[in-house]
Amino acid sequence: MTSQSDTPLNKKSKFPWSIVYFLGAVLYTAFAGWLFSESSLLAWVCIISAPLGFYFAWGAWKQEKQNKGDA
Repeated sequence: MTSQSDTPLNKKSKFPWSIVYFLGAVLYTAFAGWLFSESSLLAWVCIISAPLGFYFAWGAWKQEKQNKGDA
């Protein structure tokens, strides 16, 4: 009889997180552009956060690509 801790962890996420991160970064970029036209201080927060979204999208895409190759 096997315990819960002995079961293999073969659960792979099928959700495309790279698309979610990319869309979030696009929204932040568009929002920053709109806020810059309004001369808002929040625009700087959005323009700094947007590249982080693109970075995480790239990392998630690489991880998904690597996991697809391992399957």
